[in-house]
Amino acid sequence: MPARPTAPAVDSSIAILQLLVNASYPLTQAEISAQTGIPVASCYRILGSLLQAQLVVMDPGRKKSYCIGAKIFQMASTIYGRQSIIPYFHPIAEILKNEVHKTVLLSMPVGNTVVVVAKLESALSHRFHSYIGQTLPLHRAAAGKAILSLRSTDYLQAYLDGEYLTAPQELRSQLERAQRLGYAVTHGEIESGVSCLAAPVVNLSHEPIAAISICVASDELSEPASRSYSSALIQAARQLAARIG
Repeated sequence: MPARPTAPAVDSSIAILQLLVNASYPLTQAEISAQTGIPVASCYRILGSLLQAQLVVMDPGRKKSYCIGAKIFQMASTIYGRQSIIPYFHPIAEILKNEVHKTVLLSMPVGNTVVVVAKLESALSHRFHSYIGQTLPLHRAAAGKAILSLRSTDYLQAYLDGEYLTAPQELRSQLERAQRLGYAVTHGEIESGVSCLAAPVVNLSHEPIAAISICVASDELSEPASRSYSSALIQAARQLAARIG
């Protein structure tokens, strides 16, 4: 497998930001260095740059500690606000949620990944590790596969070449099935014992711009249940496509 090009300072900045996003309390420079493996001197310089860009800030509640800065929230809010599909999603997801009694997710493609941008949780559903902002490679998520199944041949080939997949033909077969059936499914690829089903949402040019998905305990996903869930999913995806069209 060819080595991917890297930029150490960028990679380290991403690691620091990801650590602070997931941290339950502000972290000192020493803690950040220890938990990321970034050398102390490099960590100091990168934190200085991130501070200047307001991507991180010093936390007043803990001496010499860092937390995520307001700039991150501003950037995320700007992106979130541009997703005009989200207001249309919620009433359709509410109907779907009450029909299948599962948590409903809306995901959108961002580069070679798919990101959860909206979620409507069902009180009757099992608790799975899905959340707004969750980001996965397109080929690992049911939503991503649903989107990939409608991409052009050239796009798919470029994606496969860029991801260096070990079993591209297996993925092609899954995508062909998803295109034929109108939905994609994964079993345990994201979380053990969890299956996900997703249907693509298309624009007027029949290009996939999003996907609606649900997660189901794999041992509950019988063939009749799969048909029932997929039928409701496809209908919801079509309704959302019609609203935004």
